[in-house]
Amino acid sequence: VEKALASSAELVSKWHNPEEKKLFVKVATAFLGAPYRWVGVSLKGLDCSAFVKKIYELFDVTLPRTAREQAHVGTAVAREDMIEWDLVFFNTKRSYGHVGIYIGNNEFVHASSGNRVVKIDNLNESYFNKRFVKAVRLKGLDEVL
Repeated sequence: VEKALASSAELVSKWHNPEEKKLFVKVATAFLGAPYRWVGVSLKGLDCSAFVKKIYELFDVTLPRTAREQAHVGTAVAREDMIEWDLVFFNTKRSYGHVGIYIGNNEFVHASSGNRVVKIDNLNESYFNKRFVKAVRLKGLDEVL
């Protein structure tokens, strides 16, 4: 189990072209309003880690199922260095209990258990600011992108 949770410290993939990385945020935000359901994995209802997993699957990245497992994939990045499509993690009721996708301007999209839908929130909101743990980058950019 510990080996599976060890951080790979490597990017999982590269973007294929500039349009793919631009499309990523559009696809993630297209899920706004989708219903939240704890341990849900379909469009009838999904939780935070299933939402992240589903979005990244559309872009050829296979992630583990839980937020805790997802926190140990990719490369950690400093909060001030985050860019669109990085994952953001929060300690909620448990360590790495919540995950979302950073979309720029201190905002992230996530499946919210509180509001019961996929929505956008701001990292500077008190609740998220206090619970922010780390950000992780899964896909990298080539110099030409």
